[in-house]
Amino acid sequence: MQNSEKPPNEPASAQMERGSYDLPSHDALSKILPEYLHLLKKPKSQTRKESVPQKKSKSELNRTFDVLSPLENPPMPDFKDDPHEGEVTEHQTKELENYRVAMHKMADDILALRSQVSVLESEKSQLRRDLSLHQDLLDDTDTDVMTKSEIADRIASLKFKVSSESSKAAAQKDRIQQLQNELIRKNDIEKEFVQLQRAHQQQQAVLKKYQARSGKISALEDTVHQQEKVIEKMEKILDAKLKERNKENSEKKKIGVKHKDAEELKRREIESVLAAENSRLREELHRLRNLPPAVIIQQPVQLKENSRQWGKEKQEMLTRLSEYEHGFARTSSMILLDLPVKSVTDSVLGHTRHRQLEPLK
Repeated sequence: MQNSEKPPNEPASAQMERGSYDLPSHDALSKILPEYLHLLKKPKSQTRKESVPQKKSKSELNRTFDVLSPLENPPMPDFKDDPHEGEVTEHQTKELENYRVAMHKMADDILALRSQVSVLESEKSQLRRDLSLHQDLLDDTDTDVMTKSEIADRIASLKFKVSSESSKAAAQKDRIQQLQNELIRKNDIEKEFVQLQRAHQQQQAVLKKYQARSGKISALEDTVHQQEKVIEKMEKILDAKLKERNKENSEKKKIGVKHKDAEELKRREIESVLAAENSRLREELHRLRNLPPAVIIQQPVQLKENSRQWGKEKQEMLTRLSEYEHGFARTSSMILLDLPVKSVTDSVLGHTRHRQLEPLK
């Protein structure tokens, strides 16, 4: 904003103002801003003018722009024949708004600087007065030439100066004390602020941790709900399976009871048949025991044949017994049909089951 060079045609008031405060003149903006108007101006479309060139006067060729007063607005260029009239108008509006904002800011800065300059000038004058007073007091040290009244005035002025300086020193001490107290208070406030900031950071960390935990808890709750649904479905499936299995077990039990009853009947039938056979064999053995020994000795061939037949029957009975023990029991009809009726050699089975029989003599 400060110009080092003075223009030759500058008025006297402007020169005086610049000499006193080193500030720009009042019409500086009117001299600076019109220089940028040619940037916004665009030449008119020369489609029609190319065929018919026009001659310009010498004054128009030499004239760049007109210097306007600060209160007048610069002339707006003519955009009647321009196809981009809307864009140019918008651009000019934005530039004008920027100029207005800049001018307002410059005006505020100028007012602030002027107030600051006035304050500094008043302080400067006060310092000059104080300096001249001190210089006079230091220069006039020849007490031989001074009269009593001058010496009394000098002493009074010195006393006044000392009292004023002491009052200023006391005021400065008070101000320093106030500033120190304020600094201490601000330091305490800063410490409290730092502590509060740390506590706030800790609370933020704890809050983040709790938020993370709450997120995990919500995720776990969702998982638990899903697992509960899955468990309910599995319980339903298990109940259905258990019902089916109970039905199957009940059916199996019924079938098993029927099978056991049938086996018990078969066992009883076999025991009855074996008991009858045992009684028959006992009678046969008793009859054979009562025969004379000469008859047995005289018939060796018949004894061998009977022993062979007994062995075969024994083997057959053992086979049937093993089949019965292993679950391959035959029906009562088969057992009854296969049992011999007229042979005495069917008593071979009694060598294991009928040990209570008396041995032969």
